Amino acid sequence: MKKGIVIIFDKNDINISENQRLKSYFNKDFKICLVNNGNHVKLFNFLYKIKENSKCQVSILNLKKEKKFDLALKAGVRFLFNNENFSLILHIKPNNIFNKKLMSKIVKISEDDLVDKINERVMLRKVYALNEIVNC
Repeated sequence: MKKGIVIIFDKNDINISENQRLKSYFNKDFKICLVNNGNHVKLFNFLYKIKENSKCQVSILNLKKEKKFDLALKAGVRFLFNNENFSLILHIKPNNIFNKKLMSKIVKISEDDLVDKINERVMLRKVYALNEIVNC
């Protein structure tokens, strides 16, 4: 099962970049799209460092103007789907990417966890928030 993760960073998340160590818990099972919502240079440099330190395939999507969360998510999902077809895409908050427990829960998600969820969706059928699937 191919999994993608979309993480949307905006101007409020610049503080996260200054306070966290650059140890990535991403695994090779994921394809990750880091969205820089608003084209912040300081944040872009931080995202580039994450990309360099990561073991998996990471892409950075720069949105020139700051957009609403839903539109930024949609742009990240389109970016992932243009490259390959995924059976599951999660979107998570930027402060959760440094949480090793959550990353291990994401690895364990299977198609059995999604059986009840598939019929609930109309738009963005394969995109879920992390808290919808994993009880945090």
